[in-house]
Formats: sequence, structure tokens, C-alpha cells
Amino acid sequence: MAETLLSVGIDIGTSTTQLVISRLTLENRANPFSVPKVAIAEREVLYRSDIHFTPLLSDTVIDAQGVRAIVEEEYRKSGFDKGEIATGAVIITGETARKENAREVLSALSAFAGDFVVATAGPDLESILAARGAGADEYSGEKYADILHFDIGGGTANLSLWSHGELVQTGCLDVGGRLIKLDRDSGRITYVSPVITRAAGHLEHVGRGLAPAAPYRTPVVGDTAAPEALAPVIQTMVEALEQAAGLRPGRERMDAFLTQGTRWEPRTVPVVSFSGGVADCIDAPPDDWKAYGDIGVLLGRAIAASPAFQAAGRFRGAETIRATVIGAGAHSVEGSGSTICYRGGAFP
Repeated sequence: MAETLLSVGIDIGTSTTQLVISRLTLENRANPFSVPKVAIAEREVLYRSDIHFTPLLSDTVIDAQGVRAIVEEEYRKSGFDKGEIATGAVIITGETARKENAREVLSALSAFAGDFVVATAGPDLESILAARGAGADEYSGEKYADILHFDIGGGTANLSLWSHGELVQTGCLDVGGRLIKLDRDSGRITYVSPVITRAAGHLEHVGRGLAPAAPYRTPVVGDTAAPEALAPVIQTMVEALEQAAGLRPGRERMDAFLTQGTRWEPRTVPVVSFSGGVADCIDAPPDDWKAYGDIGVLLGRAIAASPAFQAAGRFRGAETIRATVIGAGAHSVEGSGSTICYRGGAFP
């Protein structure tokens, strides 16, 4: 007999915070005389929240009360009470996971995600959830193909490689649209992530310039933001992604942006797919490159213009900016059905 439960996914990312509520249908697919084998037979997204900019008190502190207010308001708009939610995941992703009070924010939101909340900020799980939310894993299984999925948000690009529907490896690069922020009115840079300086230092150390065809200077706060001035660092980010996909020789650019504590072994892939906020800027970028107050539009345009990515096969998933939160709400649950509960009496 099938059972249903409600699951929530809450994703607090570098750029955006969003929520989805899904209905999961569970079935026991084992025969009556076997150990139960419970599987999720159907996933239906019942509510998709608005996409909110993640509120911050400073470059290093998340506005916990602001995030909680967003979640409470979205629950109200959905028509579901948090008491109806059986399971789910609250995840803090990208650069937001490095904020000083990330764990405090997770704790404050755990009551909104049921009894079996998964609270995590790990890039490995984020990579998997994004690929599943976009459908890259299913594509790989159905086509018996290798596919590399990039989930590119504000602070990081999470990578997951799938072969014939099976996960091969995950990784993470510090490549994202909000690593450099700017004021749309004045056109001046207001924030430069330390990873930009770190990457420049790495490439200088290995004797490689960030932009061999033009002089390079690390952008700094107060600089006037112009596409031509930002082009060298953006192009280097794209080349790092190309190297991760085995579409460009070497790995020095990829290593410059490799997230500390993670590993990735490049492998040439026939098919790539993209999700995350930057994915929307690959296929349908806004006319104003400063639309979001960061370099996301320029990064998306540069990926779209990459001859290496143009030559590779492309899978366009059902979800882009919502892929991770869809994955968190609908793909973070597994049921074994083989546990027991025993009350009373004494074992012999």
C-alpha cells in the first residue's frame, strides 16, 4: 500500500534563498515474504516559493532573523503548516556556508523541516542534489551516457559526474556570480571575494598569467566596474570550468579555483549540463549586465560564448536556479523499510 508524506527543501545560497514543498509517495516493492524494500515512487512539487536575495548583516554574517522571516512568510503563502511537514532538508550553500553564523541559522530553521531534517552545507551533497533536481542523473541513466553537471550559483560551482546513471565523483570550484559585487547606480565594485585574490596568487606562483593576451589586475573595492576590465578574471573562471570538464588541456586554472578541502580529477565528457542562477544567464541573460549587481550575467555570457562548451553536447534540465532546492525537497529522502520497533518483554 502506498503512503504519502510532505517534504520541504530550504536552500540558503550565496545569492538567493528559496523553498519548495513536495509530496513524496512511498511504496513497498518487495514481495510479502521478503524484507521490505521501500522506494519513492512519485515526487510532486506542490509549492515553489519566490526567489529572495539572501539577507546578510555583513560580508561575514547572515541575517538569521531575515532568513527566518522569509521562510515563515513562504509557509504562510503556501497554505501548509510546518506541523504537516514530515521530512526535508535545510541546506546552506556556496559562500554562505562559510559565514560566521551558518550553524546558528541552520538551527533556527530546523523546526521548519520536519522530524528528519538534514542540515548540511557540504558541496558533495549539494552537487548531487542539484544534478537530481535538474534531472541530469536520470538523463545519464536513460541515455547510458556520461554527463558532467555544473551547478553555478553566487559563490561556487558544484560539479557532479554521472556515468550510466551512477555517480562517479563530485567536486567544487570557487566560481560564481557574486564573487564580485557592484553598485548598479555608481557602477563601482563594492565587494571582491578573497578567492579571487587567492586564485590570482596561485596562477602567478605556477608562472601562468590570468590573461596572457592582456595585462591583469585583481579588481579591488572602489574600482569602476566595466565588462572589459572584468573580462580577464571572468575568462579565467570559464577556462577553469573547461579544464574541469576535460575540454581544455591542463589543470592550473581549475586548481586555482578548486575549493579548499575538495578534489576533482578532470575527465573529458561528451555532455554537460548547467543549473544555478548563472545557468539562467547562459541561455537568457538580461540585457543589462549589471542587472543583479554582480558579475553573474557576464559569467553566463562568457560560458555561452565558450567554443569548448559549444562543441560539447548539452543537456538542458527541467530546473536551473531552483535545481538545488528541488533536489533538497524531493531527493534528500530514502526509506529502507527494514527497521523494526519492539516494546515490552525480554529477549531470551
